[in-house]
Amino acid sequence: MDCVLVGETDAPEHLPNAGSFASERPGLMHACGHDAHTAVGLALARWASEHRNELCGTLKFLFQPAEEGVRGGGPMAASGIVDDVDLLVGAHVGTFCRLGEIGICEGGFLATTKLDVHFTGVPSHAGADPEKGRSALMAACAAAMMFQGIPRSGEGDTRISVGRLVAGEGRNVTPVHATMQLEVRGATAAVNDYMTENVYRIVDGIKAAYDVEARVEKAGEATTLPVSPALLDRLERLAGTIPGVKVERISRPSGSEDCTMLMRRVIEHGGEAAYVLYGANQKGHHRADFDIEDEKSLPIAFEFLRAFLADANGVRG
Repeated sequence: MDCVLVGETDAPEHLPNAGSFASERPGLMHACGHDAHTAVGLALARWASEHRNELCGTLKFLFQPAEEGVRGGGPMAASGIVDDVDLLVGAHVGTFCRLGEIGICEGGFLATTKLDVHFTGVPSHAGADPEKGRSALMAACAAAMMFQGIPRSGEGDTRISVGRLVAGEGRNVTPVHATMQLEVRGATAAVNDYMTENVYRIVDGIKAAYDVEARVEKAGEATTLPVSPALLDRLERLAGTIPGVKVERISRPSGSEDCTMLMRRVIEHGGEAAYVLYGANQKGHHRADFDIEDEKSLPIAFEFLRAFLADANGVRG
């Protein structure tokens, strides 16, 4: 269970503050609902344990780490943990869905690659010998500007974001080190690869132009949403049995999700996979005032996923 690099608001009307369960770590908070995912997963695991005589087969409850930055799903998939899985369902609270809504995802997730770029220059006295230095800071800034100029693809939506740049040692020293964190996204794996390849090409050009060293590290990745139509239909039917719940199919472009790496692995090994959303009242993910502002959304999620477990693994009479 990971959090977000966001400082939680100190507004007194923010329920976690009023209820004394706000983050205790400055600059870090549960601003995306992953703590809610953990609560629902643990409740399902407890239910399954208490009703084991009514179930058959093997159940696996996966608590995916490091989703922020899409760094957890890929290693989990590579470990082989889902290679024998017949049915996999991933779930997330909120996003497009409000309280009382369940979304069955047909698409919308963008493929993405998270990259760290490290520039190394040559130090010198910035006043006495500037010509002897090679500025990693200027190289990184030039790269950041050039990334924004990558031509967008006619094959699908693209995104690029430079989210962090840390550089330099002091005002009178030619900057030796610069580290940049960025991401690219694409509507397809091919479009995402196009963006990634352009980042590498630009970094190579900056190395030559600014006479610095540079290396690029891949920090995380996710693919587009693979779908299993029969499983989507099954989940839609089960969601429709929950009183008062509105069910919709969702394919709007959004962010990225590395549960897709687990889903792709399951499908490659002959299984089926799906991703669902369960709605909640909230002001928006990754905000300082994020909170699940109701006490009904998690019980709805539990009942929906419990119904799926009973339908998929229930003992047939």
